[in-house]
Amino acid sequence: MEKYSTLSFITQKELLRGFCEVIISLNTEEEAIKFLTDLLTKEEAIKLAKRIKIAQLLLEGQEYKKIQQAVQTGSSTVAKVAQWLNEAGEGFRLALSRTNKKKDELKPETNFDLALKEWKRFKKRYPSMFWPSLLIEGMLGSSSKQQKDKMREVFEKLDHKSKIYKEVDEIFKRN
Repeated sequence: MEKYSTLSFITQKELLRGFCEVIISLNTEEEAIKFLTDLLTKEEAIKLAKRIKIAQLLLEGQEYKKIQQAVQTGSSTVAKVAQWLNEAGEGFRLALSRTNKKKDELKPETNFDLALKEWKRFKKRYPSMFWPSLLIEGMLGSSSKQQKDKMREVFEKLDHKSKIYKEVDEIFKRN
């Protein structure tokens, strides 16, 4: 894929216009979730979500340090978003003002349920990326209570801060 800096200005403009047209064509939150889970990796989505949250907290007047702690990000990221807000930021302000109005209308569990449903669909679509958790889920699904308890003991000996432990612990809680 060609780097964007080597594309002509006209090509860049056409690509961005097409991207915006696709986003505008989405009618519901469910459609947007489906589109973004297809388009972005989980890491990319989280990075974008952090930028939006930083912008929201900056517009609310929060201090840099509090924002860094709340969003678990570095000072350079907060500073960059602050710079975008200072230089222009109309897009952030417009989108955040509209979403703040809709927050009262939406039920939080509805948003979470939709996101969880899409995440499960994503896991099924790309099983090779999630093979450890899928393997453990399969093992637990066909295990007796005694076998599950034995597996839990083994996994509890893992480092409690590791990512795999947290994923496995969530699977045990569900089963």
